Amino acid sequence: MSSIIVVANIAGGTYKSTTAHSLAVASVEYGKKVLLIDLDPRAEITFNLGYEKSRETTLELLQSLSLSQNNDITTAERFDFIGADSRLASYTDVNSLKTFLSSLSTRYDVVIIDTPAQIDSRLAMALVAADALVVPTSASIHSIRGAISTLKVDSAAKKFILPIDQFGTELEKLFDNAILIDALIPFTAGIDAATSQKRSLLSTDKSSDFAEAYREAAYSLLEHLNHF
Repeated sequence: MSSIIVVANIAGGTYKSTTAHSLAVASVEYGKKVLLIDLDPRAEITFNLGYEKSRETTLELLQSLSLSQNNDITTAERFDFIGADSRLASYTDVNSLKTFLSSLSTRYDVVIIDTPAQIDSRLAMALVAADALVVPTSASIHSIRGAISTLKVDSAAKKFILPIDQFGTELEKLFDNAILIDALIPFTAGIDAATSQKRSLLSTDKSSDFAEAYREAAYSLLEHLNHF
């Protein structure tokens, strides 16, 4: 059975899309078959990976509720990817994603979903389907407020906080309703350089502290979800 991992924080600029991409790469490195889905109408990951002109997107798959051999895109980083575009903003069937993913339950070990930085029907459909909710959170008031609000959205998913940069132990008490992932993601200036190559920093700078931290985060998350 696939584990459905939703990455969300309704505050923007919180490493959300970077986290979804990095967890996909790290999970592949651990031998997992991974599908990454862009569920954000702004399509940031889709653009970063160079798939803005794909003929078939998340919207087409949610409407057809099936994934043919021609629908999915296997990236150079060895995970499969389904991109988004702005049309997704008008799609509101919150149960369609769960129905679609049920057809893939034996095809992937892990499905990772990037979501919009707001509470809307796309976030709702992701949380209906989710087994795990991962909320990247730094020490900024903006990020913390977004994380607290995100965790309040109704979901049966197991909830995780992914600490970013200056997130210290004094903040843990704010999130006693979530599991703290055993990793601390450092800020880095190298993300843009990796993005220009349409790759994650885990691929372009494999031995960086950033890459190692995301590998630790992925291992911890996969362990919690019984993939080891």
